[in-house]
Amino acid sequence: MARKFARLKEQANLPGKMLPLEPEDRYVVFSDHHKGDGSGADDFKKNAYLYLQALNYYAQEKFKLIVLGDSEELWENNIQSILNNYADIIRLEIKLAPSSARGRKIRIWGNHDKEVTLKNFLAGLNSQQLNFFTHVEYREALSLGGQIFLIHGHQGRFFEDKAWRISRWAVHFIWKSIQKLLNIGIDGPAENPHLRSQLENDYYRWAKENQTILVCGHTHRAMFASLSHYHYLLSQKSIMEQKLKYANLEEKKKIKEKINHLEGEIQRVLKKTSGLPPPDFSANPIPCYFNSGCCGYTNGLTALEIESEEIRLIKWEKENYYRRILQAGNLKEIISQTKHQDQ
Repeated sequence: MARKFARLKEQANLPGKMLPLEPEDRYVVFSDHHKGDGSGADDFKKNAYLYLQALNYYAQEKFKLIVLGDSEELWENNIQSILNNYADIIRLEIKLAPSSARGRKIRIWGNHDKEVTLKNFLAGLNSQQLNFFTHVEYREALSLGGQIFLIHGHQGRFFEDKAWRISRWAVHFIWKSIQKLLNIGIDGPAENPHLRSQLENDYYRWAKENQTILVCGHTHRAMFASLSHYHYLLSQKSIMEQKLKYANLEEKKKIKEKINHLEGEIQRVLKKTSGLPPPDFSANPIPCYFNSGCCGYTNGLTALEIESEEIRLIKWEKENYYRRILQAGNLKEIISQTKHQDQ
């Protein structure tokens, strides 16, 4: 993984490949939509309308959209069945995507939509007069201003990267059949919490050693500045408990309510990971690793917003279609901490 990340980072930083990160630039990063065929096995279906509302918001606010892989679920479906359900959404995604030096719209592919890189993919679409991706430039990685490296995150792993056709066969003929039979979806490839934690440790170590802001998808777990939402909740609870010690009677009631709410959120996160907490990289981690999460959570979807001055982790709540800022930080300070970390 480390070797492949390094090679792709070098390519992404080449003149004509790197995207700008100037004061006027605004980017939003979504990943792991897994758009399907509209059946019970379609993990995206439950959030399709919410995602469309989010895209309309970003279009209005003049954000450029970075699709960070696994946008279409091509391990389980053919592209025609996906377009039958989500053609309008994909058109809007392409419209909002940043442009390459040649004026083509950029999308990043992941392991579940790697099929777009095959020679016969576009040929098959053209033969059916489906010209959705004619002006799209698919890439494996992307660099923003040479400061932020974006990649799906499956690279370097045997079954996701090298032997992806075997994995695709297993998902298509075994897992999708189970999903349809039981009418269930999934919240991410992190059905194996141990594997997900291993990946996250690998991402963090690579970003730290290379003094780079790394943005991934793939694990379906949102991360901000090398902290999971679980650890962020723990830190907020600790702050509230300290405040409780010095609060008056009226303030204590409000603080206890906040602590109870935070504890409920903490337990909810643990329940989704079978009680296994996300990895704790260190007591004071370098804020070098970020993850956009996914678009298939049961209660909404997550994204990263990146501007010249600030980076934010966003939760689009399914209830009331609400955009909530989970965490935010000064981007220049985060870049500085990553590049000038204590050895």
